[in-house]
Amino acid sequence: MDQLMSALADPERLKLYARIVLDELTPGDEDSAAARKHLGRLFSTGLVERRRDGSLRADPTVFRRERPAEIHPAVPRLLTGFFARGRLTSIPVRATVRHELLVHLTGTLFDAERTYTEGEVNEAFRTVHEDTSALRRYCVNDGLLIRERDGSSYRRAHA
Repeated sequence: MDQLMSALADPERLKLYARIVLDELTPGDEDSAAARKHLGRLFSTGLVERRRDGSLRADPTVFRRERPAEIHPAVPRLLTGFFARGRLTSIPVRATVRHELLVHLTGTLFDAERTYTEGEVNEAFRTVHEDTSALRRYCVNDGLLIRERDGSSYRRAHA
């Protein structure tokens, strides 16, 4: 519950959440850098979810259930020092450790049978770290995510 209250403590994030609850957020409103930042926090706490049609929905049940302490459980032991409270605190510099992290993230965040838009990939990565472009680029370079030539979609590479 502390995470929920902390997420709603920011006045701008609270206004954004209220607009989602009241269904007053237009698709263009979520494109600003500030809105994307706040949406990342709202997604990571479970306050907001994206519907299949791409619209946003406030999840009222989040206040009725106990959330797990770690959003991304089962972090491999080698990587535990890079996480705090379910969030990635830094991206490893060493390539081998970074690769292990990326394998963990792609396996945790992406379904192998589904394609994702760049926005969906960013949204998933934002649940663990703000630098979504670096995580996305590293995953593509390491062959863990396959990006279409035109950049229109991504999919997880088969192991």
